[in-house]
Amino acid sequence: MWWVAWWVVVTVVGACGVVASVNSLRFERRVAREVHELEATLDVPVLDLQPIIGLPDPVRRYLNKAIGARQRPLRTVRLRHGGTFRPSLDGAWLPIRGQQHFSAKPPGFIWWGRVRPFPGLWIDARDRSVNGEGNMFVTMESTFTIADSRGPQLDQGALVRLLGEMTWLPTAFLDGRYVQWSAVGARRASATLQVNGRSGTAVFEFGADDLPMTFSADRFRDDGGKAILTPWVGRYSDYRPVDGVLVPHRVVAAWIIDGRALEYARFDVQQLEFDVRGPS
Repeated sequence: MWWVAWWVVVTVVGACGVVASVNSLRFERRVAREVHELEATLDVPVLDLQPIIGLPDPVRRYLNKAIGARQRPLRTVRLRHGGTFRPSLDGAWLPIRGQQHFSAKPPGFIWWGRVRPFPGLWIDARDRSVNGEGNMFVTMESTFTIADSRGPQLDQGALVRLLGEMTWLPTAFLDGRYVQWSAVGARRASATLQVNGRSGTAVFEFGADDLPMTFSADRFRDDGGKAILTPWVGRYSDYRPVDGVLVPHRVVAAWIIDGRALEYARFDVQQLEFDVRGPS
């Protein structure tokens, strides 16, 4: 009878909802475990400002302004963001909520974002660079794996992303063990981030206020399962002081394809904390 069929449908839907909820909790625990591992080896040395003297002029002006009178290097950064994101470059923009954790020694990050393409359906993405190794893990409803990508191209892409987002961890730019700078022009400088034998290089452009305005690099992009080295650009704005450190609160990322900047991420920082360990 009809009510039997309806009862079966309700039961199946309910069971699927329970499974998705349990797996969502597992996904959160997985991220929490990775964050703990990321932060496991941090120390708290005194900030050595001597390296600023030998940096290219635009980098020196920026770091003097961003770090100010701070006496200790940042060990960790934890932030939450909102904004919009589109999984495909010709797709619709979707609201996104995300959280990100950074460590300074060695530089690394773990990011977790969630979008909801339709009511009742969500997609989780976890990107990371830990000890120089990149990994992008994507699931639907925290249950069905869409991607779990690794390899040299992912390592490079994650390191380039990390380098660009170290504007949230500016004292790490002074650590010559990992970051090397070279002058490009009056308001531009090239930086190379090296972690565990892997590296990524990009160019920062600084505005009239001496703060990073854009960031550009060649970065591997997934194109139908094939990794293609593609020009990539990020734009920073809305700088605000947090605990005496000047950091951007809006970041836009885009791929440059056929001469066109195709934006895919527009993130707005909602909460930012320094040296608070563990998942939020």
